[in-house]
Amino acid sequence: MEFTFLLLVLACLSKGTEAFLATPLNTTDPDVISILCPEQATGETKDHEWITREGIRKSIRRFFMLNPPPGSAPDFFLPEDATLSELYHAYYGKNSSPTRFIKAVNSIASANVKTDSSAQTRYDPAIQGDGEHLDGLQATLIARYPQILTSILRDEAYSAARGLLGTSLHSLQKFYSHSTWIEQGNSNILEGLGIPGNNIGITANPSEDVCNACPSSQGECQGNVIVGASLSSGYYNYNDTIGGGFLIPKPTTGGKCSHGGVLDDSADVEAIGGINKDTAYPCFSPHHHLHEQAAELAVQATEHYLQVLLDAVGDEKYRRLFDLYLGSALSICIDVTGSMQDDIDAVKAQVAEIVNNTVAELYILVPYNSPVVGPMTKTSDPKVFLDAVNALYASGGDENFCQALQLALSATPDYGDIFCFTDDRAQDAAELMESVTALAQQQHNKVTIILSDIYKKGPQDERDSPLFSTQTTSGGKTSFSSINGRISSDPVQQYQDLADATGGLLISTDKFDVADIVSIIDGGVETSTVTIISLTGIIGNHNNQVLIDDSIINFEVRISGSVTSAAITDVTAGTDYDLLDPAALDTMNDVEVVSHTDTFKAIKWTAPNYGDWELVTDSSGNYSVSVIATSTLDFLGDFAILDPSPPHPHYRQTEGRPLMDTVYYLEITMIGHLESNVVNIKQVEFIDKVGTSLRLIEYHEDVTDQLYIRTQPLPEDPFYIRLLGHVASGNAFCRLMSVLMMPVQTTVDVWANSDDLSARPGESATAMFLVTNFGLESEFSIAGTDDMNFLTSMDPPSIYLSTNDSLPVTAYFTVPSGTLHGTVSTVIITAQSLKQTQSVNSAIAHFVVLPEETDFVKPMCVLTKSPDCIGYNYNGICATHNWTTEANLQDEASGLYSVYAKPEGNSVNIDHFTPGTNELVIVEYGADCCTLQADIIGVDGQGNVGKCNIDMGILGGLIYDFKVDSVGESWVVLHWNITPSAYDILYFNLEINDIALHKVTCHDLYCLDIATYLEPCAVQNFNLIPVFDNNGYEAPGFGVFTQAITSEAEPSAPYNGTEIDATETTITIAWEASLCSSLFQVCYYEVIDEPSNAICEQTTQTSFVIRGLSICKAYFADVVSINPSGTSSPDLKFYGVTLCPGPTE
Repeated sequence: MEFTFLLLVLACLSKGTEAFLATPLNTTDPDVISILCPEQATGETKDHEWITREGIRKSIRRFFMLNPPPGSAPDFFLPEDATLSELYHAYYGKNSSPTRFIKAVNSIASANVKTDSSAQTRYDPAIQGDGEHLDGLQATLIARYPQILTSILRDEAYSAARGLLGTSLHSLQKFYSHSTWIEQGNSNILEGLGIPGNNIGITANPSEDVCNACPSSQGECQGNVIVGASLSSGYYNYNDTIGGGFLIPKPTTGGKCSHGGVLDDSADVEAIGGINKDTAYPCFSPHHHLHEQAAELAVQATEHYLQVLLDAVGDEKYRRLFDLYLGSALSICIDVTGSMQDDIDAVKAQVAEIVNNTVAELYILVPYNSPVVGPMTKTSDPKVFLDAVNALYASGGDENFCQALQLALSATPDYGDIFCFTDDRAQDAAELMESVTALAQQQHNKVTIILSDIYKKGPQDERDSPLFSTQTTSGGKTSFSSINGRISSDPVQQYQDLADATGGLLISTDKFDVADIVSIIDGGVETSTVTIISLTGIIGNHNNQVLIDDSIINFEVRISGSVTSAAITDVTAGTDYDLLDPAALDTMNDVEVVSHTDTFKAIKWTAPNYGDWELVTDSSGNYSVSVIATSTLDFLGDFAILDPSPPHPHYRQTEGRPLMDTVYYLEITMIGHLESNVVNIKQVEFIDKVGTSLRLIEYHEDVTDQLYIRTQPLPEDPFYIRLLGHVASGNAFCRLMSVLMMPVQTTVDVWANSDDLSARPGESATAMFLVTNFGLESEFSIAGTDDMNFLTSMDPPSIYLSTNDSLPVTAYFTVPSGTLHGTVSTVIITAQSLKQTQSVNSAIAHFVVLPEETDFVKPMCVLTKSPDCIGYNYNGICATHNWTTEANLQDEASGLYSVYAKPEGNSVNIDHFTPGTNELVIVEYGADCCTLQADIIGVDGQGNVGKCNIDMGILGGLIYDFKVDSVGESWVVLHWNITPSAYDILYFNLEINDIALHKVTCHDLYCLDIATYLEPCAVQNFNLIPVFDNNGYEAPGFGVFTQAITSEAEPSAPYNGTEIDATETTITIAWEASLCSSLFQVCYYEVIDEPSNAICEQTTQTSFVIRGLSICKAYFADVVSINPSGTSSPDLKFYGVTLCPGPTE
């Protein structure tokens, strides 16, 4: 690839192939209006981001329903419209945090969106499916499929798998908006799309006519696809120097389809018009009237693809893919050099106590010295972990801290904390500290260093020189063109900078103390921790407001360093707490002294009052303060650039660190905002490490799951992102992202696709990265590292860049023979200016080892014994009889790597199975006759799935479609169906709110009942259990569950009204309401006006933002409840005043 080619791509930044919009857009933006013509919209436009999240939401709901939480009630149920965070809370508990889960979902959605941003994928017809290249799209999807599966099955490299999965989902979804699948009359998905062993059917040949001309080349077009024509897609042509190398010109035969829309030049070539269904805007999508159907099929296809993936990887790894587990990882690096001889026993004792007092789902241990780093222990068994810890002994020389941390990062899940024990400097900091910091920040891993004895070490030696040679090898680990950049020569400051950048702690102790540290690490495996305040390197007196909102269960103040005074006041209660008096704190209710030493203090309030608290600290030396809390309300933040250029406007997420002095859109993902009753977001702030506000961006729009907030130019100094708003009670909330944002003047972009970043054992590969300098002209060092040591060299090892100049660098990889396919190595490429510390950035990619030979053949599965439930396949008696079957499974190519059955049944015996076997595997499976469907599944080494499906029909006497027909003040009408049964129904036992109130007699297949004498305006839970006649004995069967809320005769008035916030043009109000109030009307008018001139709006929420008000004016607002019959309640009155402009200077 020529350099001029790369520069042209850089200049064209975001030109790409049109599809479902990648992200939602603000259609009032003048750069967007001319493309999307929002005034012509015929419905809501669904974008790739929404489709991906919706498909995942449906898949996870189904997964949870089929695998209810341990100890849950038999009637465990999840609402069909539950959000992602609501699903998580319903499954894991209301106090659990879905942050990691949402981050995993966002990673997949971001990879999907990136497919429309990357120059390596945005133009490619084999990715986008344009130009009648659907067979190429299928081939590309099939080739990537085993990469996804083996990265999960072999290496459990979930981060890499999410990226590959997002890319595949992009093409999968695009099929329905770009092809003629829907126009052919198909109402279902193409189940074989992207799955090995399947094809997409007959596609149009070059001479076949597929489209007739539309009435016009622009605007809406219907019926232009020829009935009976083969499957096809539209040609999409536009003037783009780079795209021209990928785009397929539209033939001039007059019978081919165009993509269509205002940006497609081929729409003017016969047959004129187009077929794309990307949006609900007719000027953008000629088949806009089919957009809703295309989006729905794309959601279904996403859900189906995830189900195929689930079958291949199994339940446990599917959970890991989405970070679906309650506990976290306990990840520990331990320095085992000779100087640690006196500390090793203390560390072992600490770790044992930590393991005995925490609940982690994953344990990771990385010991290190020189020349050895590792071996890494990764296990879910605490005994295996402790055995590995107890086997450690001190020996060796240099502390290869960064190599150890890099290895730990490769195994630690996102949002997992890493704890490092050491007593000396990181000897490899100059080489690797910048790279491992970037990786930890990307994964949101907090790194805490417990440091002893370092102050007793001598002065730095020659190994700590600011710059190393172009190629330095230490401990068998090669790093190319080592750099220093921001890395301090002070060894303690290096650790402090790492902790600050990742949101961790630096705990300096003379010797390790179990009592002082165990509780800190215990907190690191909690999943619902949020940050409210984080101040580092402060001196003197500091007064901080601590906002404790209603979602906070407890909070903890941590002070690192020596302080002369520290106190916190509960402003609401008027209670003062002296944080330097542990004895007094121990006597106070709801206060727990977690740790209290001369240099570190942690005090927790277990049941705090909501409202304002005030924290005041003072010291003559450096110290740090943080306030963390347990809460389900949190947010994720990423920077993105609005790319309005044709042909595909979207928000393009930045890679690596953001650029200083650049305007971005801050992409906010709200977590738990519905459950926490968030009514508004007031502002976003960028604050530095000592708490100074560097930027303040007000926000006046509605609160939704995904927000895009336009920023001011980013500051030059590092900063945290702080989000402030209010909950329904009127209390303010504050959340801080613990990752320190470090604006830079350099970008490093991955200019390689998954084909470039992969190779077979014994083969080599090259991948290109693009370095761009926005700072002063300078020479740049290029550093490359990967945790599997596949990276052999960087070319060139240094480059010279003028301001706004770019150059490519190439990474060379060699995969050793014998490496297992599916092995994933995390690659970090860092560019650092030799003149400016702020001209530094890193790109992170994943390198995947491919199988030596491609295998798309499914494992063989044959049932050798047929199950039999004749006479027992009826509800009420099915549990009295068991059935068994046998199956033979074999894969002679890649070998069987997983064999299991779903559902688990009563017994599963697997003989002659070891992972990778090519021999015959025999499975004996047994269950009772209540289980009439089951699958015995074999997965080979490349992710191909073979199944034996057992289907003995539908259980007789099974209730289905149990639903509420109508609801009254004291009654509910219910209906249900039941499958035919050889056993007569005696009656149905209807339990209401766990009380068996009456028996329902019905002998038909469709039944109706009215439950009466119910409490008005209350939740009513209904359990319906059929009782059969089994030869004169009553035989209860499986029951079903549903729920309803009874109404009230007259709607109750809203109450507890609160004015939450006011600006110059808005007033935010909130209220409480009865359980059965679901619709409210808000009428508002200026105080000097007549009530008859009020503006009235309706909402289903118990809060409302009144917009478009005049500055410095007084207003009345009346809120009423409205019941389903339209009757209104008495009103709740509000009075508020918009803000007046401040005095001008």
